Amino acid sequence: MLNLTLTDVLKDFAYLSILILVGFELRKRIKLLQRCFIPTSLIAGTIGMFLGPGWLGEAASIAVPFSDGIGQWSGVLVIVVCATMFLSLELSQVGRDGMATTFMAGVAHQGQMAVGLGIAALFGLFTALPYQFGYMGVWGFYAGHGNATTVGNIIKDAGLWDDAVGVGVTFATIGILCGVVLGMVIINIGAKRGLTHVKMSFESMDEGERTGYIRPEKRVSVGSGVTSVSSLDPLAFQLAIVGLVVVIGVAVRALLIKISPALTNFPLVGAVLISSMIVGLVINKTALKERIDRKLMNRITGTALEYMITAAIATTSKQIFIDYALPLVAISVAMVLVNLFVCLILGKRWLRENPFETGVGLFGMACGVLATGLMLIKVMDPDNETTASTCISTSSTLGYAWQIPYMIVGSLAFFTAPVPTTIVTVVLLVVFLIGGELIFGRKKKRAGSLTR
Repeated sequence: MLNLTLTDVLKDFAYLSILILVGFELRKRIKLLQRCFIPTSLIAGTIGMFLGPGWLGEAASIAVPFSDGIGQWSGVLVIVVCATMFLSLELSQVGRDGMATTFMAGVAHQGQMAVGLGIAALFGLFTALPYQFGYMGVWGFYAGHGNATTVGNIIKDAGLWDDAVGVGVTFATIGILCGVVLGMVIINIGAKRGLTHVKMSFESMDEGERTGYIRPEKRVSVGSGVTSVSSLDPLAFQLAIVGLVVVIGVAVRALLIKISPALTNFPLVGAVLISSMIVGLVINKTALKERIDRKLMNRITGTALEYMITAAIATTSKQIFIDYALPLVAISVAMVLVNLFVCLILGKRWLRENPFETGVGLFGMACGVLATGLMLIKVMDPDNETTASTCISTSSTLGYAWQIPYMIVGSLAFFTAPVPTTIVTVVLLVVFLIGGELIFGRKKKRAGSLTR
């Protein structure tokens, strides 16, 4: 059992903070990092990984002196992220292309999972690679560092696979690099062929978008005070609501275990997701909606994500790369090909408006996170004149309908009942493919034929 004090936690916070500040300055000053749109947390985490005890510490007596509890940071912070997930979520009206993009996202998600599992199964014929290795690919690529850490901790806490977090975070790092680098390559090719809505270039982007630093005259408020500082600090009030959601999650988990002792391994993060959905639904349907400062809640989520991603990457074991190099590369290449098919081929068939911008945005999201996709769209559509941002944001929101069941139930089911869970995965892939083609493919053809 770890012997940690709050002072150890404070020191780890300080070390992660320094890494983030260094990462930010590097991102602000190095053009290559700007052109590749590498996020600060990825830079900070990578520096922390190489300077940490698991890398530099093995070759020298000097290393970042993280405590033994640094590995728990990602598992704790992901609970904060999940607690806020539905408190800052608002569904706008879903348009036709928004639903088409959602079906495309479903194909990408299930397709990544299917090819990952298939390749892992092939490797398993000749090596000791666990079949579930392929399951972590989609959580790194489609879902990014946050959900990769969430799923990895669910599996690890259940005592099923200790390398789950490391593998998931490694996939997420590969995914976000593929998303931004290949995304920019696709954009440049599309721009030369006249496929983009507007003429665009990296140099024409706003300085703040390029460097990450916002000058004083262009800064905007990060929140609106719900409470008066004379009574309670506005940020403290929002944090207290997050704490309430976590407590409800703890109660939900305890209740589930009391109902069925078989749920002893039910993850706290899953229970907090459920409580966030419940609280979010109640708040959005009542006058309590006025108590939520959505801007501040998003900033709490963003802050937790920055530290979580930095900590998760900084604690990635060198042995992960050594043990799993070949399957990591093979599955990553396969998932990129799935994304290219979905976003460029299906996008051209299923989307009526702005198929290139929406397809590239979805490619970025399916390789990393929503922010990656929105960033790529910003390059092509700086004035938000297309529907691309709305479409991929809609698909990201509606995608929780299948992501959360997989996250909470599927993460353990792939270990306890791999065959039925795999069958469900393939069936859902077929449903998204055939359903999307029937609903959107045919309608597009008919609409095109009417204009001839």
